[in-house]
Amino acid sequence: MKIIILLSLGILSAGIVFLANWIALIPWRRAKGKHWSERARLYHPVGVASASNMLTMPVVFALAGEVFWPDFSPHWLLIGALSGAGAFFGGLPLGREVFPRIGFRDLLRQSATIFFIAHMGRLGFLAAAALMPWQFDYRVVFISGAVALIWGCSALGGWRMIGQMTGLLQPAPERLQRIVSNVSTKTGIPYKQVWLLRISIANAFVVLETRTLFFTERMLELLSDNEIGAICAHELGHLLESFSDRCKRYIRVLVFLPWMYFKPIVNAYGYPGLYGLLGLSILVPFIYRHISRRLEKRADEIARANEQEEGTYACALLKLHEDILLPAVLKRNQASHPHLYDRLLAAGITPDFPRPAAARSMAWHGVLFALLLGMLISALAGQWIYGS
Repeated sequence: MKIIILLSLGILSAGIVFLANWIALIPWRRAKGKHWSERARLYHPVGVASASNMLTMPVVFALAGEVFWPDFSPHWLLIGALSGAGAFFGGLPLGREVFPRIGFRDLLRQSATIFFIAHMGRLGFLAAAALMPWQFDYRVVFISGAVALIWGCSALGGWRMIGQMTGLLQPAPERLQRIVSNVSTKTGIPYKQVWLLRISIANAFVVLETRTLFFTERMLELLSDNEIGAICAHELGHLLESFSDRCKRYIRVLVFLPWMYFKPIVNAYGYPGLYGLLGLSILVPFIYRHISRRLEKRADEIARANEQEEGTYACALLKLHEDILLPAVLKRNQASHPHLYDRLLAAGITPDFPRPAAARSMAWHGVLFALLLGMLISALAGQWIYGS
């Protein structure tokens, strides 16, 4: 019977995610033929909600079983795994519709690997939260140490092993190595390694802890050598951040880390402890985005100062945003980077399209499941508080 329930949850999760994404994407479909900035504005909240629900939905189902059917439902880990798998597969049609140039096999491989890498730390926090005791004792120290060890290994490159095993991560080709080496020499900013990510979405980033640069395969297809060099100068610019600035970046882990101690905190402090956790999760993203925007502006200045021709960096940013349908303007309190429109103006380029309205941060179905998650957490906390 429980096997049937688990399979049903997986199918139900896939159906809910697919249907919700399909309905939320209707305005984007109606905007066919309009400027890319308008289509990006309409797609962005749907994409954010879909990605969010891949994580929140399995937690919602697992908590619902604990709250409403504690003696009958399967183990929470199995519920989370099956409903999570369903949510993942239910979200794939969204990617196929919005980015039809990406084949299904590539989309499946990339999505699965990226999801695991992106959420590995959060999944670890959830597992630790479930294993935590009700009292602050030696077990809290032991579990915290294990999580810190796993997190440290991941930050220092453990996730790269996963990327290499799946073929997602490969040594940089000669063209990319030459570009990065030239830009590093010009800027005087050293790096250690450069890797190619076999992803069909144009992007680049740097891991500060290991001074390692990553560029996607799509970026090499989309941009010229000079444009890649300008993006490289931006990423190398982050390596000039002070130790203090790098430490400030870690504030983002406070969105999830305190929830690891949910059980002992609620047991010790009741609802005030729960509200403190919620308040921290709401406040921290605002602080982190403020820090991130300041550091991104400084990296932009370094990129513009080292571009081969004036406007090269701005042109590269424009191509990247259009390729991945990233809005030209986001709500200020939701943006970790300066708005593209403002970055173009700062580079002395007037865009050939009017400033669009700010994109919403998340579509309705993402907000719905976030609210359901909050309600179930509150209900579970109430059962523990009044049942203890």
